[in-house]
Amino acid sequence: MRYIYTPEDARPIANTVAKFMQRKGFSISVEKPLNYDAPCSTTLIATKAGLNILLEARYQVSCEQYMKELSLWLHKHLYYAELFISTHRSNSFSGEFLKDLDRTGIGLILVDDDSTLKIERHPSNPALTVNPSPHLKFGSYVSQVKACLDKFNQPLSFLAETDARKDALRDLCELVEGITEDIAIGAVKKGYLQRDEEHIKQGSWSDQINMLAAASAYKTGHTPFVSDELKTDLHAFRNGRNLVDHKVRSKQDDVRRQQKFPDRMIMGIRLVSDLVSLKSQISRKKRLIP
Repeated sequence: MRYIYTPEDARPIANTVAKFMQRKGFSISVEKPLNYDAPCSTTLIATKAGLNILLEARYQVSCEQYMKELSLWLHKHLYYAELFISTHRSNSFSGEFLKDLDRTGIGLILVDDDSTLKIERHPSNPALTVNPSPHLKFGSYVSQVKACLDKFNQPLSFLAETDARKDALRDLCELVEGITEDIAIGAVKKGYLQRDEEHIKQGSWSDQINMLAAASAYKTGHTPFVSDELKTDLHAFRNGRNLVDHKVRSKQDDVRRQQKFPDRMIMGIRLVSDLVSLKSQISRKKRLIP
């Protein structure tokens, strides 16, 4: 690696991080900006399948203004990227420095003398941060939706061994499935569906969606509670479960899959709001006399 701007005492740190990233299949750029519009360059940029991991190597560290501006710029443009400061593990860090990292979404990598690395602080990834409309209503499910969002949006590097975002999407799928069943059971109890509660519970999620949208499943003269559009959206989201259950063959496939998570999360959260509204409508209806 050829450095010009990186301080001498930080170059061994940079070399160790670069070799680690190369072993992970990343290509390395040295002392270059992410693009011509970036506010500054970083010591290294590790690139793989569309993911850019920006790494600033320093022996004496602080969360300097240029790093904060770079993080803000990445978030403004929703880059699929992570920003790290890397330093030697012997350093001690002030509480204010660590708070700055948390506030800005910058990660921290510690390098030891034996070339081992540890992610001390995980970075946020702007492209993987979900911010649903504040106008959506979730009723009694608000705490469950918040738990899914908090899990998905927590800072987590692609280099981590676990994937909380995948778990969050799985949790959201289970929540939407559960509300779908609640709606079907509610429609049975109100006397609108020609089914019993046991039939509902034994059916698959796909069966429940199709039934709620099928005119033949309702008592004569009653319109299905689930429209064709909502049916299509529910099935599309249900099929998205393959994103979390399907095993990927490579890290590149994992990167591509991960990039689809935010759209699925937004879709699922909107569906929770739609289903909560529908459930409320059904609860206000009068019970049909058998």
